[in-house]
Amino acid sequence: MRRLVIQTPDVEALLNVSAGRARTIIREIKKTVGKDKHQPVSIREFSVHIGLEYEDVLNEVNGTKKAS
Repeated sequence: MRRLVIQTPDVEALLNVSAGRARTIIREIKKTVGKDKHQPVSIREFSVHIGLEYEDVLNEVNGTKKAS
């Protein structure tokens, strides 16, 4: 099953940032989209906020290759 939610370690790896900065980014996204603390951030919301292609982030987080 493919994950649809972004987590702190994913943000760290994708953006090469510290754990603290990754948590800050997730908090900023939650504030921007109007989510509560307990609600997860989707990979799509992360992609839009950061400006990366959704499919690229989805594949990277799930460890799948993009079809050529």
